[in-house]
Amino acid sequence: MASELNLFPLGVATGAAHCNRTVEQADLKRNILAGDHTWLWGRRRMGKTSLIEQVTKDLAQSRRNVTTATIDLLVVHDAEDFAARLRAAVERLSAQFVPRNRKSGGKLAEAFSTLKPQFSFSAMGLAVKLAAPAQVVQGVAELLQGLDRAAALHSRRALVVLDEFQQLSQLQSGTQRSLEGAVRHAVERAQNVTYIFAGSQRHLLASMFEDEDRPLYRLCRKMTLERIGGADYRDFLRQASARWPSPITNAAIDLILAVTARHPYYVNALCARLWGGKRPPSPAAVKAAWVRIVDEDKRLAANRLLRLPPSQRALLKAIALAAGGVRHPASLEFLAPLRLPTSTGNRAKEALEQEDFIRQEDDGHWTLVDPVMADYLREIVPK
Repeated sequence: MASELNLFPLGVATGAAHCNRTVEQADLKRNILAGDHTWLWGRRRMGKTSLIEQVTKDLAQSRRNVTTATIDLLVVHDAEDFAARLRAAVERLSAQFVPRNRKSGGKLAEAFSTLKPQFSFSAMGLAVKLAAPAQVVQGVAELLQGLDRAAALHSRRALVVLDEFQQLSQLQSGTQRSLEGAVRHAVERAQNVTYIFAGSQRHLLASMFEDEDRPLYRLCRKMTLERIGGADYRDFLRQASARWPSPITNAAIDLILAVTARHPYYVNALCARLWGGKRPPSPAAVKAAWVRIVDEDKRLAANRLLRLPPSQRALLKAIALAAGGVRHPASLEFLAPLRLPTSTGNRAKEALEQEDFIRQEDDGHWTLVDPVMADYLREIVPK
């Protein structure tokens, strides 16, 4: 097994550090190889990138004809920026179709004929340069269609991951719909390229792919990434405790999962500290380490809270204080002590849900998504 430091990374978790997600991995691999495009939603730091990278690593080992490019759209600000990022990714991806010892880009020249491709060769292999089209939206469709032709000519399957894809919906209304239309035109015709549209803002992604008035309506299969199950985490932590002469206790594991609310980022942040010790952590050690994490991160939680309007802060605080969560956070009974009208409470709840401050648990109760924010709110409320 990998070292304890590698088992609990704060960034991408693959290999021995990748906990479970076996169903999601199998579904995503099947979609990629079948050419079924996917829109994948998961909250930030919930493991979307880890899942995608684990699947692409597995495919690279078992199916070497699958070539991947990931495009991060988090800070895309206009159509030209989107097209430029897409063009750079297509250039990198298509260059990988050509064997390193090959000194010809003839098939790529054929595939990208409308984009005036230029080629250069070095010890690193082929480099491709495509011209920026005069019409940005049309150029997006040409890029993606050219990529599909290039993959077909080289008998390759390509995977394009568009991360934080919902940012396109933040562009000007006419621009976003034109770009979505160009993407649909190319993607629904793709035979050798599979697309994953990943994002962290559910309502924006859902609007793009589930609103019948939008160009991308029903273009893809849907996949939702929730928290890792408690049983899966327990098995993972027990196996990880094999580094010690005696295993970690069930009480300590249960406390780790309780304080972190099984949030993957915080499970790893907490366990990275605990697994550095010479013996399995006791429940007291788990609690002490968690208190330090909350103390270190509470300023970030406070900054997020300060950006909320008063009604949302009041509702969020009340939900955090309710042991086990709240069944009906917008009910008159729950809102009355907060001095919030039901209409205001309903709007506050909807906004908090949309921005992923709160979520509904399997038992129907509403709780906070961020366990540090929940503990911080409990800490600052007078006893």
